[in-house]
Amino acid sequence: MNSEDKNAYLQLHIAVFIFGFTAILGALISADHFTLVWHRMWLAALGFFLIPGFVKTLRNTDRMQLLKLTGIGVMVAIHWLTFYGSIKIGKSASLTLGCFGLTSAFTSVLEPIIYRKRFVLLDVLLGLLALVGICIIAYYTPEEKAGSGNYALAIAVGVFSTFMAALFSTINSTFAKKVDTKVMSFAELSGGFLFLCVLLLFQVHVDEILPVNSFNAVPITVEPKLIDSKYADLLWIGLLSLVCTNVAFVMNLNAMKRVSAFTANLAINLEPVYGIILAALILKEHEYLTPQFYLGAGIILLSVIIHSVIKSRAKSN
Repeated sequence: MNSEDKNAYLQLHIAVFIFGFTAILGALISADHFTLVWHRMWLAALGFFLIPGFVKTLRNTDRMQLLKLTGIGVMVAIHWLTFYGSIKIGKSASLTLGCFGLTSAFTSVLEPIIYRKRFVLLDVLLGLLALVGICIIAYYTPEEKAGSGNYALAIAVGVFSTFMAALFSTINSTFAKKVDTKVMSFAELSGGFLFLCVLLLFQVHVDEILPVNSFNAVPITVEPKLIDSKYADLLWIGLLSLVCTNVAFVMNLNAMKRVSAFTANLAINLEPVYGIILAALILKEHEYLTPQFYLGAGIILLSVIIHSVIKSRAKSN
């Protein structure tokens, strides 16, 4: 494996670690998930204007490419809405992160269909292995108690969110080779933000899943966690937007210039592992998680390790 490939894999895994932290921030932010995603998208989009040379690169980008990317941004918005929606519904970052073990399973099917490639047996098998992990997690969900979330609905929404993540990541792999990654991120965030504005304008509200009626232009922290302040949400949203979105998004897209969509999505299976560890340390969620939950997460991690070893040996030969 040459230095460029190593750098790509390093950026990919750093981005995935940061992505895992976004779930923790989602749990810390007391605002509803529509408000959270709305603010995240516009703030992160503006953040790219702080990068030197960005405006010039944006002007030189083909307009048709930008239009297509704004369309992909709708998928990103739906993914984020369902991702944070799952966290809010289940009141658990770990439960939602566990659903992301299905990313490789979805991608092993989506990539050959979208790009008209032959199905790769190894990819399918590793996807199925990750599927076994998520099935264990789903089957042994914690027992619901008074004040706990709706675990069944949270898993259903989380699985759909995983499908959307696999879909837009697979499509992104083509554009990443043609368009500057910062421009890609900006266009997708802008497209997603406009989509959310349309939902807000027409008040497209779905209880629990799409709480448009609860939108708050200035999110005030109702139940402070870690930081006892009514303005804590503003801090967490700022961190979520500028670090966990701008930095991580660009690193992830840079990596996709060198790795396949399946490899990128399989590495994203580490997101639940990183996130679950952080949730245990920061949110103390390990107090109600079962041993079977960690078994499922371990199987997901195993699929990532096997894939990395096999792909690394194949490139070195």
